[in-house]
Amino acid sequence: MGLQEEIIEKRREIRTDGYPMSIGEWISLYEKNEVDIHPEFQRFFRWTESQKTNLIESILLGIPIPPIFVSQRPDGVWDVVDGLQRLSTIYQFVGILKDEKGKLVDPLVLEDTKYLPSLKDQRWENPDDEAHSLPPDARLLVKRAKVAASIILRESDVTAKYDLFQRLNTGGSQLSPQEVRNCILVMLNRDLYFWLRKLAEQEAFKSCTALSDNPVQESYDTELVLRFVIFSHIKLADLKNVGDVGVFLTNAGASDLSDL
Repeated sequence: MGLQEEIIEKRREIRTDGYPMSIGEWISLYEKNEVDIHPEFQRFFRWTESQKTNLIESILLGIPIPPIFVSQRPDGVWDVVDGLQRLSTIYQFVGILKDEKGKLVDPLVLEDTKYLPSLKDQRWENPDDEAHSLPPDARLLVKRAKVAASIILRESDVTAKYDLFQRLNTGGSQLSPQEVRNCILVMLNRDLYFWLRKLAEQEAFKSCTALSDNPVQESYDTELVLRFVIFSHIKLADLKNVGDVGVFLTNAGASDLSDL
């Protein structure tokens, strides 16, 4: 098969759509449980309060926000593939963001910025403190601002959204390779992810690996568990075909492990 034929074939496997949406519409989707931002991901992504404030500032100033990539599930719900931090910041600011246990997260309190120093200590709305509540016209600016949705339709190849997530969250991202794999595992099989984490948190494992704080924060302990589980299911004769271990772990985590 030639290059052009490969391009045509693969393009048929990925069906996409896209259109602009207001932030008010994104808020409505979240309140109706029609978009899943995977609150478990919050432990992997590390946006600071300043980064969150800068996003709100950009929205208020009319600076275009990059599109949100979502994958449409069979039940019609949108899985967020890229844009978690943008959406969770917006949801936290308006006071509707929930953690993985369904508990409301404390609303975001903004910091001062270069262009809008008066944002300091501002909240979305606080009836008891109007001086530190975003003015009504500013709230309308936020709700009417557009953030495009780029949608991978459910007719697409089942691995498309995981491939896209990996491509969008590596390279310049702050995530370690295993943190990206963790996110993929949460989307594929949440119970499997928590099972791996439970193994990594066993005292015998911690004592054996003796990892410092930094590798643990970057989920290297989970990667070691993942290596053990995956390689224990591989025939010795096939080990020579593994190649790049990182790539192999990601591919296995997105396919073979989901069947365990």
